[in-house]
Amino acid sequence: MRIGFVGTGVIAKAIVVGLIRSGSTPAQITLSPRNAETAAELAALDERIHVSASNQEVLTASDVVCLAVRPQIVTQVLSDLEFEPRHHVISFVPGLSIEMLHALAGPVERVVRAIPLPAVADGTGCTAIHPADEVAASIFSALGTAVEVGEEAQYEALQAVTATMASFYAVLEHQARWLVRHGLPYADARAFLSGYAIGLANETARTGQTFTEMIDYLMTPGGLNEQVHGELTESGAYDHYDGVLDRVLARVTSTQETS
Repeated sequence: MRIGFVGTGVIAKAIVVGLIRSGSTPAQITLSPRNAETAAELAALDERIHVSASNQEVLTASDVVCLAVRPQIVTQVLSDLEFEPRHHVISFVPGLSIEMLHALAGPVERVVRAIPLPAVADGTGCTAIHPADEVAASIFSALGTAVEVGEEAQYEALQAVTATMASFYAVLEHQARWLVRHGLPYADARAFLSGYAIGLANETARTGQTFTEMIDYLMTPGGLNEQVHGELTESGAYDHYDGVLDRVLARVTSTQETS
């Protein structure tokens, strides 16, 4: 398999690094010249990784073409390219529907959407794929877990949820700053909270319980966890997520309608 990347940003880098670490490196990986520093850094990792002179050369050298460009420029970038029926296109671009992909990729018969996250670099990512696709599933199964989603609306909802990454770190940062105010060096606060977060995340994978069951298990009546959860619930802190995610989803789907 020969894989090419149109766009060489954070996600493309994570996938390439993950493929190398997993030992499932394809016969050839071709990178676009955009973001030359990252492309050169990746090319130095393995002799099978090459940097092309143009995006069109990426297509010429590849069987599987991964689209990793910003939504704002994806139409412009793809309109300048000549795809072939043999190409298997996997798009990481938010808001770019399967219908739009077919329109922009011309004669390509197989187009897929995927949501790889930075954890694929360590082989611990969970990547949503739509529609079900053997090639995409084989790539992302090697980088963690591949979840094939049958309906595009469900895929879009998963896409919206991934917009919570920055806010996840923001919660940890607020806790770290609180600990600093109580005398801990920031490095110690960060180290503690990092291990704390990893432990909680690992527990979700270890058990088959619902998240509600996990909440209840950790809340001793009259205990500290019950106090914090109760106060946040009463203040409506969790309720904000519904509205925010609804607006993110509307933004993603409106991109499809207006593009």
